[in-house]
Amino acid sequence: MSEDTAVKQKGDFKSKRNIILIILIAIIIVFVGILNYFTSKNLYNGKIAQNIYIEDVNVSNMTKQEALETIDAKYPTKKVNLSYNNEYYTIEPNQVDLSYDTKDVVDSAYNLTRENSYFSNIVTYISTKFKGHDFSIKVSYDEDKLDKKISSISKQINKSSVDAAISVTSGIYVKESQTGLKCDDKENKKLIEKAYKDKNYETIALKVDVTQPKIKTEDLKSIDSVLAGYSTTFNSSIYGRSYNIALALKRCSTVVMPGETFSYNKATGPRTISNGFQNASVIVSGTYQDAPGGGVCQGSTTLFNAVLLSGLDITQVRNHSKTSSYVPRGRDAMVNDSDSDFKFTNNFNHPVYISAYAGGGQASVKIYGSSQDKVSVSIKTDNFIYNGLPGAKTYRTITKNGKSETKHIYTAVYQE
Repeated sequence: MSEDTAVKQKGDFKSKRNIILIILIAIIIVFVGILNYFTSKNLYNGKIAQNIYIEDVNVSNMTKQEALETIDAKYPTKKVNLSYNNEYYTIEPNQVDLSYDTKDVVDSAYNLTRENSYFSNIVTYISTKFKGHDFSIKVSYDEDKLDKKISSISKQINKSSVDAAISVTSGIYVKESQTGLKCDDKENKKLIEKAYKDKNYETIALKVDVTQPKIKTEDLKSIDSVLAGYSTTFNSSIYGRSYNIALALKRCSTVVMPGETFSYNKATGPRTISNGFQNASVIVSGTYQDAPGGGVCQGSTTLFNAVLLSGLDITQVRNHSKTSSYVPRGRDAMVNDSDSDFKFTNNFNHPVYISAYAGGGQASVKIYGSSQDKVSVSIKTDNFIYNGLPGAKTYRTITKNGKSETKHIYTAVYQE
């Protein structure tokens, strides 16, 4: 090949390469121009990209201001309406600091195709155009304020149940029980929060539970007779002691349901001035001294004997350190605030009612119940001397349907 030919071929190659380079540059310029036109028209046009929804509102091609106005108009904060039994209650937005993050969600929708790199934004735009993108509006509120508002509404609805009561002043009369109402605050809060989240402000029916009384009318209908009674006497001129006996017995007048255990200490409460008791003579470490509640042991003793004669199950009883003047040995029931209580359990199939009172120098207790639970009871006390000290063993025999059973109740030993 001649030198001229080689030079010519080399020149042709350079010429072709330059042409190709020019074409490539032209293509790039055109591509960049198209790309810039595309992005300026679609990505950086000051509007939200296509096929974007906030909740169920299409905000495509809207400016942020347009989208914000549209969303605020569509989803304003509203009061929640609540109802129960044709009564209506409301929770205003400002009472719980309710708000929707409409500005934040509009910003997120606007920035979806702007927040990443140039080419990533283009990919997101194209993907969103075909697949769409949904945004949810977040709700915020002060939970403590909502709890307090719910509690305030509940107080207007809640009603305590009322136990059936019995009166024996002139025959046996039963005052009917009443059911109560209790708002389910936890469930109602969930319903309100769901309304906020769903932006659904239809009236919410409050969940309110009906509460049953512990003692129902039908429970006391079975009480039709006196099962047993017992009385003791005291010197009514000693005011403090008389007052304490009457107060303690008054607090014992109550219904005891089947299977329930009655506690004298629980019924009467602590023997203190603040609990209503007065100073009177009590036995402390074997000696007499004045203290609040003196005389309450005569109340517990009177109750013990009525329970003993009724056939109810005695579960805790203890004698005094000294013989009591108002009952024989083996028939007393000492109580104190620390370790001594008188307790019995209703082992019958029906409720019993304790009618206890004191006045005119006499303490009296009657046990009312169902005639079906009535039994024949006899009490026997065996007196003895132990180490020179007097004592007594107490036994009870219960006869029902021709069958008798005798049980030892307790053994008492006295210092004098």
